[in-house]
Formats: sequence, structure tokens, C-alpha cells
Amino acid sequence: MDSAPKRYLIVGGGASGVITAIALISSGVDPHQIDIAEPRELLGEGLAYQTRDAMHRLNVPTAKMSAIEDAPDDFVQWSSAAAYSFMERRNYSTYLRDRLGTAVNHIPDLVIDIEQQDSGQVTATSSSGSTRIYDTVVLAMGHGKARVPDFLLGQPANARIIIDVWDGDDLPSCQNLICFGTGLSFIDIAMTHLARNPHNKVIAISGSGNLPERHQSSPINPFNPTLDEVNTLEKLRTYLAAAGDKWREAVDGLRPITEAMWRSFTPAEREEFLRTDGSSWSRRRHRIAPDIADRVDEEIIADRIQVVKGKVSRATASENSVKISLENGRSFHGDYLAVCIGRDYELSDPLSISLINEGKTSRGPLGMGLSVDVSTGLLQKPDGSTYSNIYAIGPLRSGEAFESTAIPEIRKQAWSISKALK
Repeated sequence: MDSAPKRYLIVGGGASGVITAIALISSGVDPHQIDIAEPRELLGEGLAYQTRDAMHRLNVPTAKMSAIEDAPDDFVQWSSAAAYSFMERRNYSTYLRDRLGTAVNHIPDLVIDIEQQDSGQVTATSSSGSTRIYDTVVLAMGHGKARVPDFLLGQPANARIIIDVWDGDDLPSCQNLICFGTGLSFIDIAMTHLARNPHNKVIAISGSGNLPERHQSSPINPFNPTLDEVNTLEKLRTYLAAAGDKWREAVDGLRPITEAMWRSFTPAEREEFLRTDGSSWSRRRHRIAPDIADRVDEEIIADRIQVVKGKVSRATASENSVKISLENGRSFHGDYLAVCIGRDYELSDPLSISLINEGKTSRGPLGMGLSVDVSTGLLQKPDGSTYSNIYAIGPLRSGEAFESTAIPEIRKQAWSISKALK
């Protein structure tokens, strides 16, 4: 008698979850055997790819955005775009859904708990109260909640202060917008705001006052460092300093060994890197498209973007405006304040909280992601042993892998999981 078909659950239907499903299907899994639990109406979107704004671009060249590990040119062929181009992000979710197909089962619900049974199978409970049994579960819940700056901690919510610019709601219409943070999220929000009206302006405030670096207008040839050259924080700093004007080649050359480099750092080195080097790393590692960088420069010259370096002491919101006060005595007034400092490493989704509170797993190093054996992708129990059939992918691996959010890394992780299940 034939055994029942295996059932696969992917928790989270953003890019990580959909790329995992694509990898499973490519390895021979019948898509009808795959459930994707995702509350959003459309799969493949998540935080990054839900945008409909044409000014929001990919920050990785088209040639590196394939969802299929053994078909690296797939996105280039699908889009008919130049290999070295930076497409509108809104196109990527369409691509993912196209490659996924329609045979998988989209469950529009949150999974709030999973429990491994004596049989080895896993029972998943949804927020609706329904339960389903699976042979394999892949956790792909994505990023943590929006990071809240210190000067807003404990302050009551106010409509004039937008904590989460990626909550799916449209940016409020106004003329004068203040943004706290000058990274990639700021670039997106500023481009949206300025495109609405020629009279709109943005004030961007951050401790560094630094904007993201730009991609070159043509491809570069990354360096090829060995792990031994960068396996301590001091060595990494020396390597990057020696690169000089070739820092792009140096940073991009680290991509194949970033996970191994991070794992070779001591816990103290990891913590110090995040505290002292993290901002500079992010600014250089996650660059913006050349034409968008040109547009930002033009808006600065036109005085539509003002970048301010300073430490914020407080934000005061009234019914019709918001005031930002800096420790140096300067202050700025705007219609709204948009917080643009990214997401927490510490996860806050219902399933992660449940797994941690019930002692089924623990947080990853430095509170980043969950405890995951990155060599296999298997979720770890608090005692360090691994589950046999519960995997984690993407940002959930950040504690052990650090850089675990870009498509090339996620694609590789998904491919590895699919091969282990084949």
C-alpha cells in the first residue's frame, strides 16, 4: 500500500518563503503538497517587495536576483533587462509569483505555534484555531518589528509620528517631512514624498549624517579574499582600510565568505562590530542604484533634501505638526516624522515568540534571529540539538550567518534545504 504524500509547510510568504517553495518544486516536490501560510493577499511581497512605487529600486543588480540557484540568469531572462541594471522592486514580487505558479496552497493566516509529535510529524496551529499536520516545516517569517529610536521609547503613539514606514499603509500626504535615519528606507520614503509635489521637502536626521553609498554605473570586479585574511575583526578592518578607493571591490569580495567570517568572530567581536562598524558596513554593503543616487544629489542641490547630522533628544508632536529637538540645541519642524532606521534583529512575530516562550528553541547569538544550525538550516533546541524536519531561512539565521537577507543568500539557503529533502 502506498504511503500518503508528504506535506510541506512554509511559514511566511514573502521572498524567503516563496523562493523556498520554488526550490522544493524544482527538486521534484509536487506543488500541491506545499502550503504557504501568509496573511497577506499576495505571495512574494513581504516588506521589501510590497511597494508599488516605481522609484523604489532593487539594490542588487538584475543578474544576481534569480530565484533559482541552478539558473542564475533566470531573472534577467524573465525581465529582459540588462544584467547590470537596478529594476523597480515592484516587479520582483510579480516574478516570484510567476515562477511559483498557482498550484501551491496559500493559507491566508498566521501560524502561531508548532509542535513536533512522537511520530516526528509537526502539528501547526493557526490564529484561526485550525490545526494541520506536516512532514516538514520551513520557517520563513522574515524581519523583526520596526526599530524604535531611544527618544521615542515610552512615548504614546501619535498620528504625526510614523514608527513603521513599511506597515503597508500609504505615506501621509504633506509638504514638509522629517525622516529619522538616512539609510535605504530613507531613500525610498524621500523619493516617494518628493515625487508627489514639486514643493515638497524632506529633512533627514541621523547620528552619522551619512547617506548610503552608490553602485558604480558599470560592473566591478570584486576581490577574492581568503577567510584567513578577515577571520578577526582587526583583520577585517585592515583588509577594508587597505582597499582605499577600491572599497566596493573589497566589500563585494566578502560576499561568498561573509557567513564564515561572521562565525569566526568571537561573541565580543560580533558585538563590537555591530556597535562600531555596523553603520559603515551597511552604508557600503547595501548601496543604491546609480540613477537614484543622482536624483538624491539633485534634490540636495535643489534644497529639497536637507541632511542633518545630530543626536535627537526628543520629538514633540501636536495635532498638526511635529518638532524634533537635537542635543546641540537645533530644532526642526515638519508635518510628520517618519522613522527610517530599519527592523529589529530580535524577532517579534507570534510564532517566534511562542517557540521561545515554550522552550522549543532560543534566540540566536546577540538576540539575532533564532538558534539555527546554519550548516543544515535546521532549527535548534535550547540544548543545542536540532529538529530533524524544522528548518529556518533568511533573517531567522542572522545570529549565526549575519548577512541573511539578500536574495543570493536566501536562494542558496533554499536550494540547500530542497536538496536535503530530496
